[in-house]
Amino acid sequence: MSLFKKTIFWVMVLAVIAGVFIVFTKEEEKSEKKREESATLFLFEPDDVTDISFKKGHIIIECKNDGKGWYILKPVRADADKDAFERFFKMVVKGKIDAVLFENQPKDRLSEFGLDKPYLEVSFKLKNEKKLKSIFFGDRGPTQNVAFAITSDDSRVLRLHADVRAEADKDVYDLRDKTILPFEPTKAKGVAIIRGDKKIVMEQPSEGMWHLTEPFEGIVNVAKLMEILYKVKNSKAQAFIEEDPKDLKKYGLDKPIIKLNVWSGDAKPPQVLLIGDKSKNPRGIYAKRESIANVFLLEEEFTDIFPEDAKKMVEKQ
Repeated sequence: MSLFKKTIFWVMVLAVIAGVFIVFTKEEEKSEKKREESATLFLFEPDDVTDISFKKGHIIIECKNDGKGWYILKPVRADADKDAFERFFKMVVKGKIDAVLFENQPKDRLSEFGLDKPYLEVSFKLKNEKKLKSIFFGDRGPTQNVAFAITSDDSRVLRLHADVRAEADKDVYDLRDKTILPFEPTKAKGVAIIRGDKKIVMEQPSEGMWHLTEPFEGIVNVAKLMEILYKVKNSKAQAFIEEDPKDLKKYGLDKPIIKLNVWSGDAKPPQVLLIGDKSKNPRGIYAKRESIANVFLLEEEFTDIFPEDAKKMVEKQ
């Protein structure tokens, strides 16, 4: 056999091997994809979901995405906690199946897993689909590390990690936005701390330089100011007390103990936090945003960071 023919022969052999390898790889990829899909609770993506409902006993929570973001529709109208929804989608929608206990649901044995009367039902409405996708959670396992579930479009009885059920088992407080004042400290241009007729007013005429303008003039201790602003930004409502109060006097919010104004731009009105009386049960301090009706509770020590004396806010000479 000539060198040329030998070369052609081996080229053909390699081509056949390469072809077999490609076919084998593609088949392996298909098998792997099928295994992944069979081990995943849902095949849809979080971005496909437009509505979610949580049903536990007589309690029903309805949530919606209007294209701008998630919010709670019922039992109260409120913005959603973005972090809570991200964790929920990661743990539940993209959750993994620990094991398949039965390929077909044995109706006479569902009570063993608490699935004859599920503890919790979570339903999803998807874009361009009329039929809901639902998951029904039953009991936790004897070791408490596992939970049992079935889904609306699957005949199997599933075993999941208990964290999946725990992440789906949310109340309104867990799901709603608990931000007490929406602003960015680094973008603040003016701050006023008001106690009755006493004011501490600070302004930022140039980047990084804060001036005290009331009750006297001075250079603001920026580190101290940022400590206050980040405390406010990072604090969360501990509880929601009343959604549409008719009388703010009972919370001490008709004449707030402290009123915090934060300006983020010359043309914008300030974000305003009103802080009222202390609550004994539950312990905390009543507060609300001036622009929103509901009254919420802050931790009891929240006001400790606000100075009563303007001298504490200026740089020492």
